Amino acid sequence: MRNLKLPYYLMLATIFIYSTNPLLAQSSLVKTIYFKPNSFRIEKKYQLALNTIARKLNDNSNFNLKIFSFTDTIGSDNFNEILSQKRATAVFNYLKSMVKLDTTNSYITWLGESADIYDLHFDNAHSQKRCVDILIQFYKKKPEE
Repeated sequence: MRNLKLPYYLMLATIFIYSTNPLLAQSSLVKTIYFKPNSFRIEKKYQLALNTIARKLNDNSNFNLKIFSFTDTIGSDNFNEILSQKRATAVFNYLKSMVKLDTTNSYITWLGESADIYDLHFDNAHSQKRCVDILIQFYKKKPEE
């Protein structure tokens, strides 16, 4: 598991490169898990979604898992950084309890409130930022690191 502090868009660009290489990418899966304010507890409905993801990961050993965690802008930067880390770790540990995950096929990163990837000019914007994005690339063969 690696925590890479790269801009979110650079990580997505990496995923795009893999997904456009026909020798590597077979398919991808993206899921967003939302959280209540100031919480890193995974709600039951999202546990069910993670169970489905775990089954897919167990069916295919050639994958890369990337977990990106965010918070809203309510609270201090330090608090949100820690909360973001706890959310990312909670999702990773939940999946790890059902799937063999290690440093060769997964990494997590927490971006706190610093990643402005959501438009905060609509009513439920803050709830949209309280999330963990899970990106999984399934491969025909394992990409070389």
